Amino acid sequence: MDDKIFPSLILLTYKGKVLLMHKQDSVIDEGKHPWCLIGGIKEKRESFENAMSRRVEKEMGIKIEKVEYVSEFCYHARLTDDNVNKIQRAENQLLDFFTLKEVGNLFLSNTTAQFISKHGALI
Repeated sequence: MDDKIFPSLILLTYKGKVLLMHKQDSVIDEGKHPWCLIGGIKEKRESFENAMSRRVEKEMGIKIEKVEYVSEFCYHARLTDDNVNKIQRAENQLLDFFTLKEVGNLFLSNTTAQFISKHGALI
């Protein structure tokens, strides 16, 4: 069995927009920290779906129920009004919703850009 550990990403959508995260050390350090999807690595005996739910809860303070498999290491969940109303942002963390067109103007991490390029129709 392959022991390599790969991070997975989750595309969180809400009313035709995607939720992206930007962590920063200072007010202006965009080049250092691009906008990205929430992601993480699963723990032993944990499903990728549960790992994605756990990461969303850790990063945003909300529980998501239905995590869908999209492709290898790529998942998707639609946020509800209740989810959006309960989002908690950590210090030095920006969370914002963008249309697919707006995403095209952002500085994205490589993995986020690849995911959205491949699965943007989910937005």
